[in-house]
Amino acid sequence: MRKLIRGLLVLVGVFTLLPVGEAAAQRRRGLVDVSPDHARHGFWLAVGLAAGGDSYRFSNLDDDYSEALWKPTFSIAAGGTVNPHFRLGGEIKVWADEYFDDVEQVEVTESLVGALLVGQFYPSRRLGLFLKGGVGVSRSGVDVEFGSGTGETGFSTLLGAGYEARLGRNIFITPYVDLMHHRSSERGSVDGTLHERLVSVGVNMTFQIGR
Repeated sequence: MRKLIRGLLVLVGVFTLLPVGEAAAQRRRGLVDVSPDHARHGFWLAVGLAAGGDSYRFSNLDDDYSEALWKPTFSIAAGGTVNPHFRLGGEIKVWADEYFDDVEQVEVTESLVGALLVGQFYPSRRLGLFLKGGVGVSRSGVDVEFGSGTGETGFSTLLGAGYEARLGRNIFITPYVDLMHHRSSERGSVDGTLHERLVSVGVNMTFQIGR
């Protein structure tokens, strides 16, 4: 009788542990699904905050750029993943400096805004390192409170690099550095062509949706 009871207890224990084993197997399969081979896919959205250093020069004046003015820089980008080595999308980047003009007694906002087509190339399928390039249009302007603003619209280019570090199944934290160059010419200006550059050092939160 005791042997029979012991046998029944062993069988009960085996059947009790089966669901646990199945659950563990499912968890292992889940870990495989988020392996590096599946890291880049589908639609992506990136929102970023950076320290941006803006400087400028005019072609008919001093050849040297002005001292960089560092202010917060915001960016938002979205697009698709062509393959594990290449993401393609559009990006909007905004740098702004707000201050109070004691002479005119008004708030003044200096800004540089770019809208670009960007591509990110990943040399390695398994690593998050990427090189970035882009082209587009940009506006460099000065806007005055309760008054009309002035600005120049021109051509912009962007070069940079970064690294996508995975936080979750579809979330990445992406430290990056890039350089956006704005070039514009105002008709009749004696100063010549405006060259403005923005160096950004910051972090993106990247979300990818779907497969």
